[in-house]
Amino acid sequence: MKVISELLQAEGGILSRRAHRSIQRHLDYQVRTGRLHALLPGVYAPPDPSWEARILAAAEFRPDCVLTGAAAARLPWWPECPLDSVTAAVSAKVKASTPGYRWELRTIPDELVVDRGRLRIAAPAVSVLDLLPPLGGRAIDEGLRRRAMNLDDLRRALALMPHRPQNGLRRELIEDSRDEPWSEAERRTHRLLRAAGLTGWCTNHVVTAGKFTYTVDIVFLAARLVIEIDGWEFHHGRPAFVSDRWRYSRLAAAGWRVLPLAATAIEDEPEAFIALVDDSLADRTHGVV
Repeated sequence: MKVISELLQAEGGILSRRAHRSIQRHLDYQVRTGRLHALLPGVYAPPDPSWEARILAAAEFRPDCVLTGAAAARLPWWPECPLDSVTAAVSAKVKASTPGYRWELRTIPDELVVDRGRLRIAAPAVSVLDLLPPLGGRAIDEGLRRRAMNLDDLRRALALMPHRPQNGLRRELIEDSRDEPWSEAERRTHRLLRAAGLTGWCTNHVVTAGKFTYTVDIVFLAARLVIEIDGWEFHHGRPAFVSDRWRYSRLAAAGWRVLPLAATAIEDEPEAFIALVDDSLADRTHGVV
């Protein structure tokens, strides 16, 4: 039916009985013939709906809900976030059985809710806190790298929701992120540097190489020593290889010593990594370039 197709396209891939009372018999027919199925009671979508449609269905079913967790991360800032089910905070228990959805009796402070028309979404700091138990520090790394939030945002959101289960874990991970890692490899490297008692370094810092500027993973500014941690996810393939060579060469030409290291090498040989950093710092201190 053409009108159904047009409505689905206009409304993000879902249709509700409440909003379309005049065509309810047509909706019932589409369900009986398998062209539509109920994502939630009274909310329909074609088979194999997109995750956007699944999220919209939650808001259509419970307009007062606040999307949380992976659903809240996917929409505004992390489209690749793993999404097994759509989670949403509600003020009253949902009686219907809703596979693929999880409804949490939970109040989120108004200042931590973002209103986007049809959707009410937990702020990025809240979605990161939600994702820490299942994903660990990766959720913070992604939020920092994508500049969706900062550590102060996380601390403030945690203070506004002080009695949630697993808040102890959340505090530990925020503290472990104090040097603002953008990946798990950076997080492990920061731990090694701290454990070795090395100081004078900062992370994800902008440095200048002639007319170029680069954000480097770790830098000892006084020694003009740069550490680049190359993980396979972001540094494989010909374009990345060529870009990295230009980057390291320009930094070296501008007087920076660059230590480009594979993330796996740092993980496999942490003592060798710390020894290399110690030797490089000693050389720079004594004027060896």
